[in-house]
Amino acid sequence: MNKKSNRQALRHIIQLLFLLLSLAFFAGIIFFSLPYTIHTICPYAIVCFGLSKNILIQYLGNPFAITIAFSFLILVLTIFGGRLFCAYICPLGTLQEIIYALFGKKRKDRKQIPQFQERRFTSVKYIVLVVTIILSLIGVNYIFIHLCPVYALSLLPDIAVWGLIVTLLIIVAGIFLERFWCRFLCPYAALMNLFQHLGQLVHFPRLKIHRNLERCNDCELCSLSCPMNINITENESVQNPNCILCFKCREKCPKPETLKGKMEK
Repeated sequence: MNKKSNRQALRHIIQLLFLLLSLAFFAGIIFFSLPYTIHTICPYAIVCFGLSKNILIQYLGNPFAITIAFSFLILVLTIFGGRLFCAYICPLGTLQEIIYALFGKKRKDRKQIPQFQERRFTSVKYIVLVVTIILSLIGVNYIFIHLCPVYALSLLPDIAVWGLIVTLLIIVAGIFLERFWCRFLCPYAALMNLFQHLGQLVHFPRLKIHRNLERCNDCELCSLSCPMNINITENESVQNPNCILCFKCREKCPKPETLKGKMEK
């Protein structure tokens, strides 16, 4: 196994560990009647369950306090490390990878959507972010929470009908478009992107994929392999905040040491 494969294997092991941890939590809810749900540990749960003053005070006395701290820690780390959370920790992201690996890659008509359409549709998650925050602030956050795929799964074996429908739609869409939820709908992904922009405004260095222009032959295999449909060859370093730093591009590059992770402003 070469060095490229070792790096991806390590990432998959970390992903699997966090996925198994989530499943263990899920099993504890079903078989041991734990008073919390998987949604309790979701970093976006604070918005889903409400942002009113009274609710925030209640959070401080239960496991949500840890969730809040975890959520803000991820956001702060995103300023310097980009969206590593999506590529290594998020169980929903891991499930999407598994679904696409099992079904999407086998499709003969598999191809990326044009970049101008990608930019247009990827902005939808910012709309979802704004709408969910507004709903949370005015006390009608339940409108979104029952559509949230994480919340829908957390209620099993009970049924959150609309949430399960949305989850199924995401799964089906994920067969045709890799990481559909991450790219177009996830409000927490939008929030992480905003924190990256914040770090950029104050000139903090951030981990980015850097392309050695002298070694690169512009074959674009890196861009074709990117699960977030980013044009890797557009700049010397990947500036797109949607990059999750999975380094699949580096794995597919035919010339070793062309693509590397580098801290840059």
